[in-house]
Amino acid sequence: MKYLLATCSLMVMLGAGHSLPALAQSTPSAPAPSKPAIADDDLKKFVSAAKKLETISRDRNTQVTQAVQKEGLTIDRFKEIFLAQKDPKAQTINQISDDEKQKFERAIVQLSQIQKDTQTKMGSAVQAEGFEVPRFLQILDAIQKNPDLQKKVEQMLKPAS
Repeated sequence: MKYLLATCSLMVMLGAGHSLPALAQSTPSAPAPSKPAIADDDLKKFVSAAKKLETISRDRNTQVTQAVQKEGLTIDRFKEIFLAQKDPKAQTINQISDDEKQKFERAIVQLSQIQKDTQTKMGSAVQAEGFEVPRFLQILDAIQKNPDLQKKVEQMLKPAS
């Protein structure tokens, strides 16, 4: 359940949907008391979309690992270089060679494309379930804030026996 919600939250971080930044800025932090309850049908569609997002996320993780390794870097070294790029004062275990910088830059280009593709796939997965991204995010927010909805979603995620 937590991984599933984290995957959905990833969608927020990736910015799937063109209106997402505006939505994120305009969404109130506390739920409005007059909001109607989320219908079971919407929860079922949410769970179905969330499962698709989880699959997309796992695929993205595989692609990221492959892209970094294809350039001749380990994931750990890539992260180290990434952190060093973000904070030039950060201490790296090893100096970053010119060759590693080039490999890193080539990997970043590939990762940028993977991110764009992931955004598109996630947006399409949500829309395929009959949601616009803002509505999906409203439901996600409600589930994260409401333990009763979390329990309902957990029950829907359990395989039928």
